[in-house]
Amino acid sequence: MCGSAPIVHVFVCRGRFASWDALQAFLAPTYTEDGDEVASPFFLETGLTHYEPACVESAMLASPAPLARLLDGVSYGDSWLAQACADADGQHLLADTSVCVFAPNQLAHPQRSSLHHVGSYRYCVED
Repeated sequence: MCGSAPIVHVFVCRGRFASWDALQAFLAPTYTEDGDEVASPFFLETGLTHYEPACVESAMLASPAPLARLLDGVSYGDSWLAQACADADGQHLLADTSVCVFAPNQLAHPQRSSLHHVGSYRYCVED
């Protein structure tokens, strides 16, 4: 068991982003000339705080696929991916883009994202 395990939020969409750069422009903050962070659309939609860019994983495929294929190789997948895939299959989801937001990133309201929120899952971090 993982005890009080951290949470990953899983989002998907299909046909929304024309390129990797377009996805990153939606996800990542920008900065003013003075170095002040300007929240991205994703930050604003989900209430993302404690931003750690290394803990946001995204993927794109050329054509829509089941979640298991889209998230092949995702971090800590052994402890949460099967449940996410079962949820996605139950929703009959096929997607070409995924975003996984891991701790320490925190989302105040993931359900407000314009991306489809598959769910939130606890995961184990192996020492």
